[in-house]
Amino acid sequence: MAIDKITTASITDANITTAKLAYNANQFRNIIINGDMSQAQRATSVTGIGNGNAGYHTCDRWKLHEGGATAAEFTQSQSTDVPTGQGFATSFKMDCTTADTSLAADEIMNIYQRFEGQNLQYLKKGTSSAESLTLSFWVKATKTGTYVTNLYDNDNNRAINKTYTISSSDTWEKKTITFAGDTSGVLGNDNASSLEVYFQLFAGSNFYIWVFTNFLGFL
Repeated sequence: MAIDKITTASITDANITTAKLAYNANQFRNIIINGDMSQAQRATSVTGIGNGNAGYHTCDRWKLHEGGATAAEFTQSQSTDVPTGQGFATSFKMDCTTADTSLAADEIMNIYQRFEGQNLQYLKKGTSSAESLTLSFWVKATKTGTYVTNLYDNDNNRAINKTYTISSSDTWEKKTITFAGDTSGVLGNDNASSLEVYFQLFAGSNFYIWVFTNFLGFL
């Protein structure tokens, strides 16, 4: 059907309603920022990462954290090694150049991203209507086995772990993990860090051990 005429009267506020629009109430459906690792404003490759060198280095929004006196070192880079036919041009890579051959119980290294509470209110966390979250990512690692990913509620000091399995060495695999809605602990409606997602490169016996190469994001 053709539109014959648009007048001021036909576009008044009273005539424009949510029901008449292709409206997406959840503008942050994909919580992850730079999940395709396409943005790396600081650098595309940095050597000597680790051993007291925490912080942001390459891909935007992804931060390195470590605890304990680890001797491990990595080259961190924005890589062009990606899963075939998935529409991605880049990935996040951590290449171990110096192994820690004597890992202490309190040693840990992980990559994580933070999310502001004001962008997460639609999750209704801390209420009886809390929404579930699905974490979907591609991973490629040389070691097969069971690994763990973690969500941390920074406002209420709550954490939840989920496992996934790397079945084939040096092969891209897609993983999809769903976290049930959390009815405890409301997230602050502000720009502070409320929720964080973690992938560990290694951890001592005080922690779970989990590894990742590329993280694509929440669905």
